[in-house]
Amino acid sequence: MEPGKLECFKEYGEFILQKIDSVPAYPSQQADWVPASLDDCLVRLRETAQKTVELATSAVKIGVMGEFSSGKTLLLGSLIGFADALPVSENPTTGNITAIHLIPQDGFSTTALGNFTVEYLSHDGVDECLGFMLSEASQRAIAAGLTPRSVSNLDIGKDVIGWCEELWNSSNNLELRYLLRELVLFVRAYHAYGEALCGGRYQIDATTAREGLQLAEQPMAIQTLSFADLPSGNIRLPSSPQRLAAKLLQNSFPLIRRIDIEVKISREIWDVTDASEFVLLDFPGLGAANSGARDTFLSLRELAEVQTILVLLNGKSPGSDRANKIFTMMQQQRPGQDLKDLILVGVGRFDQLPLDSEGGERELDQLIDDTAANIPLHEDTVFQKLKVLQTTIDGANAFTTHKDRIVLLSPLLGLAELAKRSTTVKAGSPEFLANLDYPDYLERSKRLQQKWGRLSERLLESNARSHLGRQLGYFAQDGGIAKLRELIQNHVATHGLKQLHEDTRRAADHLRQQQNILEDIIAEIHEQGIPTGDSPALIELRTAIENLDKTYRNFQKDLGKEPLKDRRGEVVSDVVKDELTYKIINWTQWTLLFNKAHNGAIALTESKGAAGKLFDRGNRVNTAIPTKSDDFYPAFAKTVAELEEFARDRIRQAVVDLLSKLSNQIAQERDHLKTILNPEMEQEIEAAFSGEEADLFYKLLLGCDPNQWKEAIISEISSTDKAISPEVMFPLARQDEKHNIGQIFDWAPERSQGLSRSTNHQLFVLRLRDEITASASLHLVQYVSEVNQRVNAELEGILDQIVPTLQNISKKEELLRYLAGKDSPTAIAIPTWLQILSQITTISHSDFSR
Repeated sequence: MEPGKLECFKEYGEFILQKIDSVPAYPSQQADWVPASLDDCLVRLRETAQKTVELATSAVKIGVMGEFSSGKTLLLGSLIGFADALPVSENPTTGNITAIHLIPQDGFSTTALGNFTVEYLSHDGVDECLGFMLSEASQRAIAAGLTPRSVSNLDIGKDVIGWCEELWNSSNNLELRYLLRELVLFVRAYHAYGEALCGGRYQIDATTAREGLQLAEQPMAIQTLSFADLPSGNIRLPSSPQRLAAKLLQNSFPLIRRIDIEVKISREIWDVTDASEFVLLDFPGLGAANSGARDTFLSLRELAEVQTILVLLNGKSPGSDRANKIFTMMQQQRPGQDLKDLILVGVGRFDQLPLDSEGGERELDQLIDDTAANIPLHEDTVFQKLKVLQTTIDGANAFTTHKDRIVLLSPLLGLAELAKRSTTVKAGSPEFLANLDYPDYLERSKRLQQKWGRLSERLLESNARSHLGRQLGYFAQDGGIAKLRELIQNHVATHGLKQLHEDTRRAADHLRQQQNILEDIIAEIHEQGIPTGDSPALIELRTAIENLDKTYRNFQKDLGKEPLKDRRGEVVSDVVKDELTYKIINWTQWTLLFNKAHNGAIALTESKGAAGKLFDRGNRVNTAIPTKSDDFYPAFAKTVAELEEFARDRIRQAVVDLLSKLSNQIAQERDHLKTILNPEMEQEIEAAFSGEEADLFYKLLLGCDPNQWKEAIISEISSTDKAISPEVMFPLARQDEKHNIGQIFDWAPERSQGLSRSTNHQLFVLRLRDEITASASLHLVQYVSEVNQRVNAELEGILDQIVPTLQNISKKEELLRYLAGKDSPTAIAIPTWLQILSQITTISHSDFSR
């Protein structure tokens, strides 16, 4: 899947949201001829656009689902490398969805929790959740032999509480009472905290999270309780709190939608370099007798947006039908989709597989008996001898058609393996590690791990492609944890991103359907005699302004992502650097020095004979050859000055080329606007309208041709340009106020006496040249970079004036009509918002394809 496709969907949704923001929230209140159905249509249009943007910008979501007590929380702890890091409650009626965002860390260090964010249900979410819970309660009441009154018109206040009390007093049915108690707690929490907390997001620390999410156990002997014994409501919270205390978190727990946690994890534990591509979603454990209906509602709603599902089965009790119920529930939530392609399967607590029913470990010992090592061993034989293993694998196969997506797991063994790697990196809290180190705590698990490993070897010796052999082998390594991490990342790369694109595409299709509904409503308005169109000139003007706005927004978004380039597409700083290197290499000083080098050493000799007479200027030696650092400075200063001017010229040309390229992108809009706009109209507009409209016209006139910006930009960067100082850039020591003399080279007459003939002056000259080049290059590249930043800042400033202008002028109906041609005949004045709605119906995501 191309990442650009998601970006197109994002821009599609954002563009429609931007248009909706320019429309009144309730158009039916604008005039009596506007149908009320338009208000509802716009609400749904906004929701579907927001959903499209949300999916297009989200990471792949990996939902971790499992039966209650399947070891799911410990599995997540083993995946992130810290057993009891996640704050959870063991009470099956208090589950919450936890989103785990992995942040890779360098070095081998203990996993640490970062920010916690608590997100509460919106008021609409509360209504939906309450409706789901009431429907479930009605079904349980009917199953208990009752005839409950209809819940369709119940008020969330006393009506629901009274309804629950009626059913409570009418039946002692256990499952019904569990749900009625949950309903009462939910409603009372909403009365106390809904107004202050619903729709809010709060950051909390780890201590508050751990304390606030450990909720008190509710009495299990619910059949002996009277309705009056149920917990009473709390005092109403008058306003949103500045921070979320642990007690408030506990009391308001039923209203929580999701908790997001940042987990900093070492790459040595799990290399999640691309972790930004996926998020682990921990769903509440489902299937317990008193599992919460609220938990189920939240899970079903979130499940609709999950791209990969990790189903965790309980190896301690294979063959349970609770997992199948979870699968059925997931399938109902995503009708028409083959869920098996989304699923990874983990068999948790595999080290606790109940082998005792088949003679303990005796059958396993016989299968791995060394005396039978030469006899081939096949999967059918293993399954025949170990029926409980076959039941376990068959249960896993029911969820997926890919056997290589099944992993046999023991989180405890995985954490024990991590704990062995380092004494400084902790695999859990002190309490957990104390249990892990307790004598014989893992004795049976480790013994079985070794035996399963030997069985794996025998199976693979007989058939190198044996799926069971590989599954047992991964388990024998570290409890299967490393393999599960690999499966997750591979599934994200090969399937999850593709599925995310499909989910986003479906959301975009729903958005298109809402646009079609809007189009039908506008057609109905048209049939009533209200115009929905306008003169071709006005439509063309609107289109030109909209296209300008889109192009400039994209240009503004990409501004600064790439450095300035010349017309050949080469980076200006690279061009300047190459030119500098070329000039310095061609200094005559290097030629003179290399010509004087013999066997690597430079020797300055006295000119004699005819040469001495002809070229003697009163000096005994040839002083044209540099013998000290100051001799290089004149050439250095001259080169820097030339390169400074060269850089300025290239930057100026790059700015011109950049604006010319931008101007060509809007050539059609530019040419059209120039035919209808002229500077003389500014005074007319100010007289006919106001100074605000005149200002908008001036900025539109200036904004329709980027070529008009270049002189101002070049002038601004030239006025703030700071000259480069060769003295600062020169890397060699020079004679100055503090130094009587600069650096004197070894071949200078005053230093050459007594030096070894083996001295390699030639190598020193090469290093000297590189040092001078590197120093000058560093400063010049920095200079170009700083000017580049100023250019970007100037462009940003110009666009900050023009882009809002394009938005504002599109709302000025009368001004647009004036600009399009004030003498053009129009029927009835068309509301601007109706024009915008008509434009929305024509927008398609293909308009944003690149």
